[in-house]
Amino acid sequence: MLYDPAKINALITDLEGYKTNITTERTNADDSAKRLLSQAWQSGDAGASASFQQKHNTLMTDMDDLLVILGKGIGNVRAALEKAQATDQNVADDFVW
Repeated sequence: MLYDPAKINALITDLEGYKTNITTERTNADDSAKRLLSQAWQSGDAGASASFQQKHNTLMTDMDDLLVILGKGIGNVRAALEKAQATDQNVADDFVW
């Protein structure tokens, strides 16, 4: 066995924590942007608001992409661990007489 299941499970836990934190920050940023844009539009500063909204939308898209990649990464690490453990069991079964 060239891997440590406990460390891999710790990695999965860390990645899930990052995903949760990024999701929370994304929600907070989106909520703040909506409030800010509402105030800016009411003040008549449409040009700056449009520029901010464009940058904000780009950031939200980037964060969404990051969350998708992170989710796939978590799934891939889990699948690799399951496959490695199944392989270990198959090899162990080969040595049962």
